[in-house]
Amino acid sequence: MRRCLASLVSLVWLLAATGALLDWVFPPDLTRLTITGTEIQDRAGRPLALLPAPNGVWRFRADPAQVSPLFIDLLIAVEDRHFRLHPGVDPLALIRASAQWARNGRVISGGSTLAMQSARLLEPRPRTMRAKLIEIGRALQLQHRFGRQGVLEIWLTLAPFGGNLEGV
Repeated sequence: MRRCLASLVSLVWLLAATGALLDWVFPPDLTRLTITGTEIQDRAGRPLALLPAPNGVWRFRADPAQVSPLFIDLLIAVEDRHFRLHPGVDPLALIRASAQWARNGRVISGGSTLAMQSARLLEPRPRTMRAKLIEIGRALQLQHRFGRQGVLEIWLTLAPFGGNLEGV
């Protein structure tokens, strides 16, 4: 059991180091994150008007510190319960999801972390095995570059909420 735990810890550290290398060699495209709507404020900082992003999407920068902690806790509980423990990729979740897929011939549950979902939101791709491997690499990069709060900010800014609404 100790050997298994030591191997898992070593794998997590290797993944974190891989994120740093990938970030240096293949920096992520952050264009979607920078294209946000405009908020016009009065002198006191109160919003007067909101204008959508140039592509017609209602997306504004989300600061995790200004989002309800209850929402953040629920998001982590539902989407990535080991969010505070892994380097952007949860090896156990990927192994579980892969085993279910192999056993049943179809996806039963996902293994994506919030960092992997953020990578997909930044650079949407068709759902293929190649795309999943790219998401894994990007997730490691995002976690390394921005940390957990930065990953949350990306997810909270880009997550689709129906139609042309994105972000919380």
